[in-house]
Amino acid sequence: MPRKLTRTACAVTVTTALTLGAAPLALAAERPDPATSTAPATALPAADTAALARIAEGYLQQRADTVTATGRSRITPAVPQQAEAALRTELRKEFTGLAEQGRAYVKASGGYTHAKVKITPGAAELRGDTATLKITEDTSLFYPDAPEDAPEAEEYSLTHTLTFKRTAAGAWLLASDKPDIDTGDVTTYLATPAEGRTEPDSEDKGAPAVRASLARPTTPPEPKAMASYNYSKMVAYANKYWKHPNDDYRTYGNDCTNFISQSMYAGGWKPVGGSLLDRKKNSKWFYGPQPWTSYTWAGAENWYFFAQVHSKRTKPLRDIWALGTADVLQADWGPRPNNNIDHSMIVTKITRTERYLTYHTGNTHNRKLSNLIAKRPDAWYYAHRT
Repeated sequence: MPRKLTRTACAVTVTTALTLGAAPLALAAERPDPATSTAPATALPAADTAALARIAEGYLQQRADTVTATGRSRITPAVPQQAEAALRTELRKEFTGLAEQGRAYVKASGGYTHAKVKITPGAAELRGDTATLKITEDTSLFYPDAPEDAPEAEEYSLTHTLTFKRTAAGAWLLASDKPDIDTGDVTTYLATPAEGRTEPDSEDKGAPAVRASLARPTTPPEPKAMASYNYSKMVAYANKYWKHPNDDYRTYGNDCTNFISQSMYAGGWKPVGGSLLDRKKNSKWFYGPQPWTSYTWAGAENWYFFAQVHSKRTKPLRDIWALGTADVLQADWGPRPNNNIDHSMIVTKITRTERYLTYHTGNTHNRKLSNLIAKRPDAWYYAHRT
């Protein structure tokens, strides 16, 4: 394992040449940012923090419910009453779209039966009548009739910055939600993920070549042949660190490919290169002290070219349903894919009819491939046999 370099909390963004993607989308209407207000910041009293946490948990439970049997059949979606009027209007539209998405999941895979949400409050501050609360949301979306050998739920862990306004009567109202989604995809949010950034390559090979077909095959996919790598260790690593990143590594604002590289390393991939001059070459792949880390380690498209073109450690799969355990799926998000890979995921479980994906940003465990395709059918997918 690499020498321990930095302890970095999951919610912290480290800005380096490898930081990918744009800032998370603000879901509420444009409002002044409390962080830039001239009012001095003070600590939020414990009683107020607890009250805001209850509002936040209720709101996020309602959000998660919209894609499940609990909410998708409602004529009018339930929205938080302890929210500003503009945000309630916005959420009503968004929750209606999520309910439609929930019905699409039913057709794709049986959908979700119910959701369980837990939040962990973090830093809280007060500026005048505006309070800001950082939280971590841990949500499980349960699958119907899960077989004994399959996960019972999709799980995700997502950090948020929530803003609240205090009314003249002293009541708190939710004003905005900024989830840290970046270039990933979270089931309970509709917005298109941020565009990934490709770091410059001194050995440019053009655009990614082989896109995977989304159609289910008429015959079972060919079983994955064993290579010199330990696939069980790759999967075990992903299952262990999907929520809480390994402190032996730095984390990045868009951490998906950093996580994939760690999983591959755990299963036996050997570093290539290691000098500062090598870091911009897509033919090199290594982790080291900052800035001695290759772009291919944490850049989604850079990783593609190392894995499939230069090192040939992976081979392209033309059929997305041929993915096996510890294989990697990458996405160039729609609605207008642009030959720039944005996101990386690892397969942590397969059954006869399903593949389950795990990834960072937002940290997600055992999401059904069929549900991802139902939500993002316009993406271009690149499937790697590892």
